[in-house]
Amino acid sequence: METAHGKNCGACTSPEVQALFCELLDQRTSYARALEIREHIAQCDECQRRLESEEVVRAMVRTCCGKSQAPQELRQRISVQITRTEIQWRQ
Repeated sequence: METAHGKNCGACTSPEVQALFCELLDQRTSYARALEIREHIAQCDECQRRLESEEVVRAMVRTCCGKSQAPQELRQRISVQITRTEIQWRQ
């Protein structure tokens, strides 16, 4: 979809696009998959801006808290909550 300001996918704020950002920025994502996601995001100017902002924020967090790790129990609780949210959203 084209707008007066450029390309726009129309789903910029959707959970699916946010999931692509998270997958892309996950260090375990393969190089090939990262390229695939970046190509998809390149189709939309707004998604590109959101991705750039996400990358800046994550870089700032790494700089400030890069050596700190959440306790294992907290990490597990967060993972369970994310999984529950995804399941509830899809039902």
